[in-house]
Parts: sequence; structure tokens; C-alpha cells
Amino acid sequence: MRLRLPFLAQLAVFLPLLLPGLALAQNLRFTSMDIGQGDAAVLVAPGGCAVLFDGGPTGSGTTIKAYLKSIGVTHVQMAFVSHLHTDHMGGIDEVDVGTDAVPIDGVYDNGGTYSSTAYTEYDSHFAGKRHAVTVGQTFSVCNQVTLKVLHSNENNADENANSVVVKISYGAFDALVGGDLTGATPDLETGVAPSVGEVEVYKVHHHGSKYSSNDTFLSTIKPLASFISVGVGNTYGHPAPETLAALGNIGSDVWQTEDPSLSVKRGHIELTSATGSSFTVTQGPTSTTYASKGQSGDIQPPTAPGSLVASAASTSEIDLSWSASSDNVGVTGYNIYRSTNGTSFSLAGSSTTTGFSDLGLANATTYWYRVTATDAAGNESAVSNTASATTGSLTRTLAVTSPNGGESWAGSSSHAITWSSSNVSNVKLEYTLNNGTSWTVIASSVAASTGSYTWTVPNSASTQARVRITDAVNGTPTDTSNAVFTITTASPGQVILNEIMANEPGSDTGGEYIELVNVGGSPVDLSGWTLWDATSSRHTFASGTSLAAGKAIVVFASAANIPTGLSNAVAASTGTLSLNNTGDTVTLKNAAGTTITSYTYASSLAGTDGVSMNRSPDASASGTFVLHTSVSSLSGSPGKRANGTAF
Repeated sequence: MRLRLPFLAQLAVFLPLLLPGLALAQNLRFTSMDIGQGDAAVLVAPGGCAVLFDGGPTGSGTTIKAYLKSIGVTHVQMAFVSHLHTDHMGGIDEVDVGTDAVPIDGVYDNGGTYSSTAYTEYDSHFAGKRHAVTVGQTFSVCNQVTLKVLHSNENNADENANSVVVKISYGAFDALVGGDLTGATPDLETGVAPSVGEVEVYKVHHHGSKYSSNDTFLSTIKPLASFISVGVGNTYGHPAPETLAALGNIGSDVWQTEDPSLSVKRGHIELTSATGSSFTVTQGPTSTTYASKGQSGDIQPPTAPGSLVASAASTSEIDLSWSASSDNVGVTGYNIYRSTNGTSFSLAGSSTTTGFSDLGLANATTYWYRVTATDAAGNESAVSNTASATTGSLTRTLAVTSPNGGESWAGSSSHAITWSSSNVSNVKLEYTLNNGTSWTVIASSVAASTGSYTWTVPNSASTQARVRITDAVNGTPTDTSNAVFTITTASPGQVILNEIMANEPGSDTGGEYIELVNVGGSPVDLSGWTLWDATSSRHTFASGTSLAAGKAIVVFASAANIPTGLSNAVAASTGTLSLNNTGDTVTLKNAAGTTITSYTYASSLAGTDGVSMNRSPDASASGTFVLHTSVSSLSGSPGKRANGTAF
């Protein structure tokens, strides 16, 4: 079954907040309303945010408003109109009018037109608040319930085929609402089925018509319960016996608002769920509880983005930057939400980086922003902090504060480039080694608000180095270090044999070891280098092995003999070093087979059990080998200086 997240999932284009006057639902509520031969349903998130799905035929508004108020809903955030037939949208504008009105913030439909009085009234009433949906759009209701659009207008001559299909997800619970989507001619259901997956509840298409709910579609979605909105005395033969049989064949319980076969009005079908793991369907005196089918896979959302900063770039642009989110699988992108009142947010765009430029804004207007992160499984994080900015003609400034002239930095060392800024969202960093004749990019885009960037200084000597910082979005302003600074180069790496344990403690030859030390000023890549005794290669260093300047690495004959806690040690790749006590030769060769260093010792340096031979002075390329007890009180110091301290 497809994955669900109890809070935010997938891309969101609507982020309503809990406002005064909304029902405090505490549980999820989904109701298929009894409005006769037509369709209307109500969804209320646990936090109280309310959504309508269709509005029934003309005259249904009174019934819908009464029901909404009976469950404490006095404000509807959004209403979906599946398609433009009167029995689905005739009463939607009626909900939004009168002294008993339940205001609707916006309506979402297939974006088409239709020739009918009901459509004309609907289009006129919701002018400015009507939005066309697209496949893939996802809405988050109270940050708890996800609504994803799976089908919309295909410009089909049959308006039923243009029905908006929405999948509702709350924890492990899924429901499908799709108006009068067709499953025969044309067959749209078969194509949409894979994106639906299995669901718990299916609001049956087209009132149970035989031209919808085909076998392929039903065998894919496999609902536990199916709700049919239908009217007594309808002349269409709804619900069709074929549809009822097909639902029965997949084991789905059928609930009907009215039963034409018995001329009985059964009333609203009301569903409630605390967490989505189970749900209860109630109609009049009848009530049934179902266990949801569950979920598996990645359900962990990313962490929320942090440190969101908004800054006006011009009279029509605001630039945003934020700190990156983390995720157990990986963050795939960010959703940016905008508000003009600081309360109701809608999607402004998305980004795969930690920055975003919001263009085409009104001058001298304040905008508020929030950001969420998404991962590959469609999980969406909680929102970031809120940041705001006001568009206008602003002065943008940048100034390098370090390095600003006179410094001396060693090549390959790390230093902070620092700057001050105002009204700049992101900066580009560059350096020059020839006082500006040519420039090299350090970082193409860094959040200006950080004011600092850690730079690994190039290992190239220069007395004419400078750093330049530029507005990464607009190209100006820009600023350069006031004067040149110096970069000194480190000496090259030099690896020496520093300590050799040929006469291991006791009789376990696994205790033999060879210690190498980099006495140069730069790291050395040991990948493919080899250690030899007089007869053959005993160890090959693994790819990626690097020995930093001033550091040591020890090769032991056996992994079992590496002292606990010694991290700069490895076991000989052949399982032995084979160092003779009577004398031997130890040779270090690079990956090309060239000898780097070699030492031949006599029995005098290997004749004392458990005592190594060590350079004197310790870690000196020119030092001679002596017994370790000659340079310190210790008999050996693998991976450490001769006195036992760390390198």
C-alpha cells in the first residue's frame, strides 16, 4: 500500500492555519451528505480546518450549512468542485451567502466552463476566489490531512470525464473522492488507478452508475467501505446492480445516503478516525469500525528548515535563504509558502537549494514566508520560522571584513572569510593570487546572513592575494579586500619509518609493528603504497588512506594485537610482517613501486624482547634508530610520540 504521513506529505500548495471559529474536531471527520440525487461531502481535520467536496444540486446550501454548524464549523478553508454539472455544484455558492452563511475562502475546480444557470451563478459568485487544479497538486489541511489531486480536466466533451479526483490521506487512512469520473467510454478510471493505490474508503463515482467503478479500477483500490451518494426516485437507475455486485466482489461494504430500491432515506454517512489506524462509519443507528490497512517504508519526514531570512531586493523581488534540513533518506527539495497577511499561506514556489527569489511582487508591500522540506518518499517537514520583508527601493551593501589586507595565511590551512551585508540574500565568493588580474570562484552562492565562510586556503604562494564578495543574485554590489594579503606554501609531505617492533612482546608475532610518520608540511596519499621486509611485500595501504602532516600511522602484523583505542593503526593486509630478530630490511614504496625510504637493522636493535627501535630524535628524518628505552622510559609507543603523547 502507498505510504502515508500523519502530518505533512508531498508537495503542498495550501497551508491553512487554525483560525478562530473553526471546529475543534480532535478526530478526523469525513461525511457523505444526504442531499438527494447529487453529491456533497465534508472533511474536517482534527485541528478543525474544514473542506467541502461538491455542493449538491441547487437548493442544497441550507442543508449543508445546517450540518456544518451542527458540528461546529463556521468557516470553510476550501471547497473542491469535482465538475460543473448542477447536481455537484448547484448549492456551493448558497453555502457562502445569507445571514447563516458559512464563508468559503476559495474554490478549486477543473478550470472549465459550462452552459447552465448554476454554473453562471457559481462562476460569478466566486470570481477572484476560483482556482483551477492540476494533477499532482497537494494540499495540507491543518498540517494534518493531505489532499492530492490525481485527475482533472482533459477537455473531454463528456463533463463527467473532466472530474477532479482527490485522494485524502491521514495516517494509515486513505479515501478517494472523484465526482462522476467515467470508467467506460471514455475509461479514465483505469489510467488513474495506479496513482490511487489501495484505499480504505471510496466515495463511489457517479452515484453508482454502471459507467463508472470498473473492475480494473476496483481491483486496484480495494476499498474496505464504499459510500454512494444517491437519491430516492432518481430516473438513472442509480446505483446500478452491476456496480453493487462489483463492490461486493471485492469485499467492500456499501453505504448509501438513500436506497432507491426500498424508497428509504438513510441520512448522512459519517466517518470518524482518531489517528487513521482505524475508522468508524455511522449512519443512523448503524455503526461499524474498520482497521486501516497500515503503512510501511519511509514515513520519517525531514527536519524543518531553520534560520529563514527574507530580504527585499527591489520594488518587486524578495530573496529568501535558510539553513538546510536533514533526512534519513535525503532531502529532495523545499516548498516556499507566502502570505500577504501573516496568517494564511499558499505555495509561492519550490527550490532544490537553500535559497529562493520571489519575483513579480507588488511594490511597498509586506510579505511573510515559511519553508518546508520534502524527501523522496513524499514526506514533508514541519514549517520553518516565519520571516517577512517589504518590497521597495532598497540599498544593498556588502563589505569584506576578513581578509582585508596584511594577513599571512598558510596554504592548505582553514580560515574564515567574513563580511557584512544589508538587503542581500546570497553572496558569491572569489579569490585572486595576482591582485585582480584573474579570479577563481570559492563558492557560487552562500547565504549572506551567515556573514562567514570557512575557506581552505590554496597551497599556492602569493604576496598579492585578495578576496572578492558579490551579490550572487543581482551581480552588484561587490567588494574586495582593501589590500593584498600573503599566502605561504607548506612544505611537501615526507613519510619516514619512525618506529619498528621486530622483537614482539612474548612469542606472538602478531605484535610486530611498523610506525610511519609524515614529517612534512602537507598530507600524503598512501593509496597503494606498500611495506616490505627483505623478501616480499607485507602490506598494501587501502585506497583513500591519507597521512596528514605531523601525524603517524602504524601497521600491525595482526588486527588482534592493535591496542584498544588506537585509531591510527591498521592490520597488515597479508596477515604478517615477518620481521626477523637477527636482522632484516624494512622498505616503504609508493604506488608506482618507487622506494620512499628503507632501513636495514641488525640484531642489536631487535635482540631485546618487547623493545622496539625508534628514531632519535623522535620523528626526525635525520635521526638514527636506537632502542626505544634510549629515548624514553617506554619500551614502545606505537601510534604515539616516544614519550607516549599523541602526535
